[in-house]
Order: sequence, then structure tokens, then C-alpha cells
Amino acid sequence: MNPYLKLTAILTNPRIVVAEKLKAICTITSQLIAGADRVSLWSFSDDFQEIESLICYDTSTGEATSGMTLKKSDFNDYFKGILEQEVINVPEARTHDLTKLFNEKYLEPHNIQSLLDFVLHQDFVPAGIICCESVGKITHWTDDNIESLRRIASSSSMYFRIG
Repeated sequence: MNPYLKLTAILTNPRIVVAEKLKAICTITSQLIAGADRVSLWSFSDDFQEIESLICYDTSTGEATSGMTLKKSDFNDYFKGILEQEVINVPEARTHDLTKLFNEKYLEPHNIQSLLDFVLHQDFVPAGIICCESVGKITHWTDDNIESLRRIASSSSMYFRIG
């Protein structure tokens, strides 16, 4: 089955619980985006002062975690960048101006080298972020990868309320 159709079928199925929908978004994203070793979904607070991890799926272990919170006051450049640009494609996350502040708290502990992030919307308002992370290697994501992530974000936003 086409992965986008599969995702839509899962997200629109009222019998599937939220946790399984979140995991499906992450697993299908990891299958479609080469180099996405970790895929996470984050929810913005109402005042856009923080994001909370709803799920972080690690493809190498199959484990899913949640609950981490990142504050705008600690990562202002990233928050500003993601909200203005809606997509952040950073092959070298540890040295990029928007993401280097994540080094100590997030990138280095998880051996993350590259990020591809896209904003999720609800009623045309940013509601969250879908984040692809490359572990242990630098990944140069393509325009096709960005378009795939855009399609996933659109489907996820349309059929499923994040947060």
C-alpha cells in the first residue's frame, strides 16, 4: 500500500488510539525520508514559548519516548527560524546558527548530526513540528525529502489534532 494512503487510513480510523497514530506518523516518516534515524513530533505551547515532545521514535531500537520540553528562552534562534521559515534543513546541525544551541542538551547526547524539521499547522496556525534527525552521520536531505515531509505534515495536520 502507498505509504501516504496508509498514513491517511491510520489517522482517519477512530478505533486507533492517539499513541498508535503518533507512532505511525513517525514510522512512516522514517520509511519515506532516507537518513531519518529518529523522528519526533513536538507540540507548541499556546504562547509559543516552548515545545513538548509528544513522541520520539528511534528506528534503531524501535523505542518511543516522550515528554521532553524545550524552551524558547533557551533556543530563541531556532524558535524564530522554524516559525518564519516553516522548514529547517540543516545537514550540519552542530554548527548551524539556528541549531547549534541544541548541542549540549540535545544533539551531542543523542549523536545527532543533521536535522530536517517542518511545521505542523491547525487552522493555518503553527501547532507543532515534525523533526527528522540523522544519527552518527551527516545527511544532506533533498528537495524530494522536503516534499515528502511536507506531504506527511499536511496529512498529519489535516486528519489529526496534535496536542
